[in-house]
Amino acid sequence: MPVLRRAQATFSRVSPATRGDLIGVELRFHPLRNHLGVEYFADFAAIGPELCIPAVTGIGKILRILRAGRIAAPREEVDLLGQGELVRELLERAVGTQVALGLRPRSRIRFEAWTEEGRLVFEDIQEVVELPHEYLVIHKRGRFPTRLDRETVLRQQSDCERWFEIVEIERI
Repeated sequence: MPVLRRAQATFSRVSPATRGDLIGVELRFHPLRNHLGVEYFADFAAIGPELCIPAVTGIGKILRILRAGRIAAPREEVDLLGQGELVRELLERAVGTQVALGLRPRSRIRFEAWTEEGRLVFEDIQEVVELPHEYLVIHKRGRFPTRLDRETVLRQQSDCERWFEIVEIERI
């Protein structure tokens, strides 16, 4: 697991959002000091539509922000389930609250190779090793590597997306 980083930030924005079948809210935090080189930290807190692990995690994040802002939450946490408008109204009252965030650095590598047979795309891989006669695409989760003969690759491109995952929210 990557090392957990700490940052103090101000809760600055909440907006309704969906990800696949999940409904929730997008949360935005602006760091008090820019020692990690990012303008803001963004996170998604799922709230339903039904009770599931992402919704439990999302409601936990929402409750921690409300606690940090000293805003009363509903008596029963499950009352927030699927209540996007209520969650947005509660969290808007907490905008401006300073919190301590626990952050985990995350990254996603993507590799594309164009050959005479077509385009090959490898998503969410561990790394690409350039050997003298081939590219070795190393996958995550123990899958066998994919070997691409360099002579068949007309063009290649790799991208790396980096972000911080918010794993803890605490009151300062």
